[in-house]
Amino acid sequence: MSATHYEESDWNYRITEQRQIKINAKDDIIRKISAIDLATNLPFSLETKDFPTDSLEVGKGYFATMKVYTLKYVGKVEQSAVEFFEALDVNQSAEDFIKAYWLYPYKIKFELVEAESLL
Repeated sequence: MSATHYEESDWNYRITEQRQIKINAKDDIIRKISAIDLATNLPFSLETKDFPTDSLEVGKGYFATMKVYTLKYVGKVEQSAVEFFEALDVNQSAEDFIKAYWLYPYKIKFELVEAESLL
């Protein structure tokens, strides 16, 4: 699936993917949750713009569907990362974006779409 420009902002939509996560914290006011990706054991932040956060429990695991966006104007990034951000038709995995989030946290955005409790 190719990436497309997210018309409402300066973000490019990249992928929608499902991941197993554990919620560390949530803030209903700023509409964000702090989560750990269970496959990589890396923490990252998810926006919950249109998701009812009252249905999520801190400390619990979920099978989450999320959309991933990258900033349209990335500015200065390491030369090796230029293609990662600028070549929108390159298929990257959610794991790649979660790892890149640690290097460029303000250039990658994750948005929670659905969450199903892990048993």
